[in-house]
Amino acid sequence: MTNGSTLTNNGKKIILNRSFKSVPDYTVTSKFKVGINNATPSVVDTDLTYAVPISNGTVNDTGANQLIGSSGGDNTTDNTSIYKEGAGLTDAKAQNLIANATNVSKIWTLHPLITANITYTQPFSLWLYIKDATALAKFLSSGTALEIRLGSDSSNYYSYTRTAAQLATGWNWISSNTALVNTLTATGTPGAPADYFAIIITTNILTDTFVAGDIVYDLLRQWATTDLTQTFVSGYPVFDETNMEVEIRGYLNSLEANGFNINGFATFNTDATNKMFDEDAFTAESKTSVDELTFITKVRLI
Repeated sequence: MTNGSTLTNNGKKIILNRSFKSVPDYTVTSKFKVGINNATPSVVDTDLTYAVPISNGTVNDTGANQLIGSSGGDNTTDNTSIYKEGAGLTDAKAQNLIANATNVSKIWTLHPLITANITYTQPFSLWLYIKDATALAKFLSSGTALEIRLGSDSSNYYSYTRTAAQLATGWNWISSNTALVNTLTATGTPGAPADYFAIIITTNILTDTFVAGDIVYDLLRQWATTDLTQTFVSGYPVFDETNMEVEIRGYLNSLEANGFNINGFATFNTDATNKMFDEDAFTAESKTSVDELTFITKVRLI
């Protein structure tokens, strides 16, 4: 079900530029993005609210490696029943974040990263599963409840935070959405090698504990701008000049954009700063490795 669809202001500019300039300086619309938690489309939008990587990007940690607990955190354990697929991985394993009753600040660290180091000029994301309302209620009710640290060591890192109100039961996609160096707060001077990763959960009281399955972490990853886009299906756009209509098709195969509940689709041109032509929001579709999705949009002049 479509919840909203619009031709953006930038889309109108593309039409005018390519219709009336003898030498257009805007490129044609030729690729698309998909996203999650997308807001109702607006003509002033220039991107999806949360565009998700279509290609695999770089996996920094698969979720199969044990994190070392400290402060109020214990060493993590494998979870082979609750995990997230995506990024081309075949492992079926995530990490239980186990917490004890010794401190409100529960810390789990992987240093050095085993799979791949952090790239500061790229966004990051990971998945965090919260079992139920009981587990969520233990997160600090006022202030920073969750912090992700990425950097070179425990004194030099970029920090991403969320409050309890920004979290929900089930799977939470924790993402900077844009490059770390441009958006996150730095402590010290994050440098190289960028192989430090930590999760900090602050609880309401030090006796709040988590057992296996209460809180589960999986899949730390990053991506380049090019990982967010896919070109249209070959042979599209298709033009119907009788009905003043053009049809566009985007396609995701079984290996692309897995693990996300996709509810946004938008088309873009290939200018140095890509311009979003149009945007659609719809009832979320869960994308897994057994799914292939085709997006069909039509632009009609009336």
